[in-house]
Amino acid sequence: MDTLPLLLFFLSSILLISQKPVANEITNAGAVGAIVDQSCRNGKEAKVAMDIAIKDVYHKLNHSFYLHMINSERSPIPSALVPVLSLVPVLWPGFSLTTPRGGAIPTEAHPLRIGVPNGSIFEAFLTVSRESGDSFGGYVIDLFNLAVQNLPYYLPYKFIRFNDSYDELVQQISLKKFDAVVGDVTIVSKRFEYAEFTQPYTQPGMVMIVPVRKLTTNKALLFMKPFTKGMWVLTGVITIYNGFVIWLIERKYSSELRGSALDQIGTLIWLSFSTLFYLHGEKLHSNLSRMAMVVWLVVALVLTQTYTANLSSILTIQKLEPTVTNIETLQNSNSMVGCCNGSFLSTYLVDVVNFKRNNIKKYSSANEFAEALRTKEIAAVFLEVPLAKLFVAKYCKEFIIAGPTFKVGGFGFVFPRGSELIPDINKSLLNLSETGNLRNLENQMLEREKCEEEDSDDQETSSISFTSYWVLFLVTGATSTVALMVYVVHCCQKLEDSFSETTWKLMFSVIKHRVSRKVSDVESSTNLS
Repeated sequence: MDTLPLLLFFLSSILLISQKPVANEITNAGAVGAIVDQSCRNGKEAKVAMDIAIKDVYHKLNHSFYLHMINSERSPIPSALVPVLSLVPVLWPGFSLTTPRGGAIPTEAHPLRIGVPNGSIFEAFLTVSRESGDSFGGYVIDLFNLAVQNLPYYLPYKFIRFNDSYDELVQQISLKKFDAVVGDVTIVSKRFEYAEFTQPYTQPGMVMIVPVRKLTTNKALLFMKPFTKGMWVLTGVITIYNGFVIWLIERKYSSELRGSALDQIGTLIWLSFSTLFYLHGEKLHSNLSRMAMVVWLVVALVLTQTYTANLSSILTIQKLEPTVTNIETLQNSNSMVGCCNGSFLSTYLVDVVNFKRNNIKKYSSANEFAEALRTKEIAAVFLEVPLAKLFVAKYCKEFIIAGPTFKVGGFGFVFPRGSELIPDINKSLLNLSETGNLRNLENQMLEREKCEEEDSDDQETSSISFTSYWVLFLVTGATSTVALMVYVVHCCQKLEDSFSETTWKLMFSVIKHRVSRKVSDVESSTNLS
């Protein structure tokens, strides 16, 4: 093999590489060439680079480029070229000495084309707005933006809306219409024929969602819950007060209300609280005590009925349980089920779960799912775990996740087969998970559909406070107070009358005694004379 021409071509390449990689200098360099050793990895990379350079650069400049291939394993390299071969770098397209990562490098002029499905059943997960041009948002878009920001290099990209099925969306990558796909695209084995997926960025799995029904559960030791603490205290105080007023008025008419202090205290308490259960009107003698008793009986009737009704509702607390707990129940009853339109789950339900294809209905929105479940058009809905979480969060009072979790691939980002972006995106997703950013994004997504569910175990909200019955307590308290005041005034008047009568009797007795004494004195004087 003649080494002189090879050396000349090689020196021309060295002359080109040693100069600044500017198009003008290439133009002035004339015909250039290179020697590539295919027996090593660098040589193979150089061969690819030279082929690209011949097509994309030198032919556009109308210059000749000579590429000579050698194999050092089959024929020795000329000794004159050995020291130079180890020094020659590869000049990549774009005049860069850095080895590219493979494929076309995205630029601002030619960014990465990313296909996005035309929305999801939940806007919190993925939303595509058509106002003033397509705009994209939601959990999956925010996650991809963060993942790209964590890459060690700049990656320009743009989102493009796609209106067809998920399978056709993935196929667009193999057709080179899209460079990637971002959305609620499930990782399915058959889709690997057209593209590759990153690791799942959501919890993988498929679950069943069914309506809930109310379950009654008896509870004990809740007899204090119908009323609040303040209500119990006020009821006790007003009861004892009314009993005291009646006892004070009636004690002079009944010997049962008199006796030792201990007996009278017991009688007072018994009279106060027995009013709630027995009618004592026939035993009362004073109109004042009857007036106070009538008003208190009305209030007591309202309180006892309210207490009974509220206690009954508390003892039969309404809880929620799923209407269906397993797949077999749906299959045995030949029930209709639903899934997302365009999702692979319809095929999975037929091939794996063994549902009849005619028993599967497809819907395009969460509202359609909810309405179909309410009208019993379908008995259950099957969704991927992240979408199921959103559905239950939005309709937490009506539907619940039941049954087992079926293992499916989960959602992932889609790239061309062999793309070197996949390891970098996977690393970025792992970093987001380890730092908690992935969890924060998921929480923010769920909060957008958050449903405040009532806590059935917290009965303080169902307890009745005195603010609801303060008018009744005011009326009965005022009535008893009026009766007490009238009784006190009447007693004072009787005492005053009794005192006046006693005084006059005493005065008459004194006068009578004095008059009698004087008469006696006169009679004695007369007799003496």
